[in-house]
Amino acid sequence: MKPDNLAKTEKRIADFVPYTRFVDPFTLRTKDGYLLQIIKVDGIAFETADQEDIDHLKDVRATMLRGLSNSRFALYHHIIRREITVKQDAFFENDFARNLNTAYYDRLSQKRMFQNEQYITIVRRPAKGAIGLATKIGQTLFNKIDKSLYEQALAEDHKALATAAKSIVTTLSAYNAKILGFEENEHGTFSPALSFLSYLINFEGRPMRPPHAGIDDTLARKRLSFGKETFEIRGAATTDIKLGAMLSIKDYAEETTAGMLDGLLKLPHEFIITQSFACIDRQAALNKMRDTKRKMIASEDGAASLEDALDIAIDNTASGMSSFGEHHLTICVTGKNAATLDNAVRDCMNAFMPLGIIAVREDMNMESAFWAQLPGNLSYIARRALISNQNFAGFASLHNFPTGQKENNHWGEAVTCFETTSGTPYWFNFHDRDVGNFSLFGPTGYGKTVLLAFLLAQSQKFNPKSFYFDKDRGAEIYIRAIGGEYNAVKSGVPSGLNPLQLDDTLENRAFLRSWLQMLVKGDNNQSLTTKELVIIADAVTANYGTPKKHRRLSVLAKLFGGFDSSDGETLKDRLSIWHSGGERAWLFDNAEDTLSLSNNTTAFDMTSILDEPLNRTPWLYYIFHRIQNSLNGQKTIIMLDEGWKLLDDPAFSHTIKDWLKTIRKQNGLVGFSTQSVSDAINSTVANTILEQCPTQIFLPNPKAREEDYCGHFKLTATELHAIRNLTADSRCFLIKHGNDSVIAKLDLSGMGDFINVLSGRTENIAILDDLRAINPDPNIWIPKFLERIAA
Repeated sequence: MKPDNLAKTEKRIADFVPYTRFVDPFTLRTKDGYLLQIIKVDGIAFETADQEDIDHLKDVRATMLRGLSNSRFALYHHIIRREITVKQDAFFENDFARNLNTAYYDRLSQKRMFQNEQYITIVRRPAKGAIGLATKIGQTLFNKIDKSLYEQALAEDHKALATAAKSIVTTLSAYNAKILGFEENEHGTFSPALSFLSYLINFEGRPMRPPHAGIDDTLARKRLSFGKETFEIRGAATTDIKLGAMLSIKDYAEETTAGMLDGLLKLPHEFIITQSFACIDRQAALNKMRDTKRKMIASEDGAASLEDALDIAIDNTASGMSSFGEHHLTICVTGKNAATLDNAVRDCMNAFMPLGIIAVREDMNMESAFWAQLPGNLSYIARRALISNQNFAGFASLHNFPTGQKENNHWGEAVTCFETTSGTPYWFNFHDRDVGNFSLFGPTGYGKTVLLAFLLAQSQKFNPKSFYFDKDRGAEIYIRAIGGEYNAVKSGVPSGLNPLQLDDTLENRAFLRSWLQMLVKGDNNQSLTTKELVIIADAVTANYGTPKKHRRLSVLAKLFGGFDSSDGETLKDRLSIWHSGGERAWLFDNAEDTLSLSNNTTAFDMTSILDEPLNRTPWLYYIFHRIQNSLNGQKTIIMLDEGWKLLDDPAFSHTIKDWLKTIRKQNGLVGFSTQSVSDAINSTVANTILEQCPTQIFLPNPKAREEDYCGHFKLTATELHAIRNLTADSRCFLIKHGNDSVIAKLDLSGMGDFINVLSGRTENIAILDDLRAINPDPNIWIPKFLERIAA
């Protein structure tokens, strides 16, 4: 193309762009004197919401629209669905965690992933008459109309627009609505509003600075060529070429429903949905509807149902229950070539058919339809129809799939990224603000172990201190693979624990007094006399007057001798099972306390004592005390498999709430997992823990009971239906996080080596034992482990 012709083309594009300048950081002005503000809307989750709630939200939107029933206002709603590449740059010290992360994101990058962005633009049109004309053309009439009247009209329009925009944001607070203004960073001032408008022309998003020249000259960065029914967008690079087509509604459905366009949000194509709703005054709407009714009667087409519907609409409008506006809707579909474009056009048009809507591919009107996408270009709309505020509330549902938060979380980056059923990413985090406790539910065979180990492996980017309470050695292979310390409690085998060798501090002395009381209370939780409490306290004092190597229960027991008990059984008698030749001496009466929490990851297998409260309770009490003392502000994860069973103990029920809050203040979080939801519900600490867990993950469960999931966990009927009907093969699960409710997917297909490490199958643990006996270095045994499994 010759330079002079190129200049003409670029000038033509500027002629179609209506924007001139910013009135303030939030407000743009058009060549026709329109003022507009742009609101970015995250949207609201609909996939797992009950229909009753969806309908209620539609009514709220309809009421909001009725409040704008003034011909000076017009609304635009845009949905931009664009393909993205999901990636996350993070550093992992551990080889296995780093290799897993690389393989996982390589796999995600090969999938077609999309992002849905939504915007609402509110437009304030000038008043009719001389003042309105002056407002439209500004300075040219200053000699004929008092300048102060012009400035007053402009100020009033600006105020009315700002008030209406703020009202919309307030009404749509649940949708996370935000008026787009200037943003500052280290590189200067930028306008997200211009980035949005630029995308409508260039199909490419990038930061844009507020220009010194006219906005219309700065938005276009690519060449546009319009053919008969296809247009081309061409960038500077020879490979930067897209083809596009415009679809418009030709015939509307007889009725609209909430979320009627939701099916489009799952299509594997890039597109822009644009719709406008130009409000008209009540009397004008009544005149149009009455005129339509007269024509229907005159034509004698016998459409009695349509006449009845018109009568209802007229009555509702006359009474102020409904408002009307002129509506248009287009879909700008793009593709890399003609074949992909035709496929996208076909899928979009097919999505309208179940709704009773007939869409057409524009040819003669294609270019007009394209420019009508720009907010404020009302004159370019080729196909428009009169619809009610309730109708538009159905078209513009503002439904979306939650995306989570990729950055700026409590621990920085998101833990990981999951796929959703719509092909959009969901950036998962444990934390909701500063509370990171979470719970995970899933029956056997649905991937609970793999999902949990995967989340913990992805968390290694934070370099956290991790403690894992395991069952049936389910996580041992993973723990060993990341170089963690794994301690299996085996009944009758010396545990290497000796709490009496704790350092001499006030906190440790207080702990030992409570711990010894726990030991001597026995199976029947026998109460202790004041004298016995004094004896225990004196014994703790005496313990710290003894050389460390002599501090053990068998020595301490001698201090309990010679004191009678009211029931004939002395403290010494009750302590006897815990030391020397006692049946429980293996648990605490050890010559040296070998428990070290210096490793970044420490795990405990509790299978042998999980169902023995007499052993479990004092063991947990000591381990938790050690963990508590180790907290120093470093990020910490404490994972309790079958957590409710671990903590369903009278010794802990009164302290769990304070303990969880302490963990939060120390920059830690606690995760609970269980196969049975009923175990959680029936736990004595269930309410406390559930209140402290803002993140809940539910794997499929065909036997899920309504009274459990909906009654106690407050899931919607739709969420319960999803949990019951998702299959194990789908690799899907429900995430409840803050206000998010999303069906996510962890697809590790093609990553079998990693699954074998994460899953902890029983038959694989024996292979692990054999190989670690030869060499415990993960870099040595992991390759051999995978070879043995593949053989």
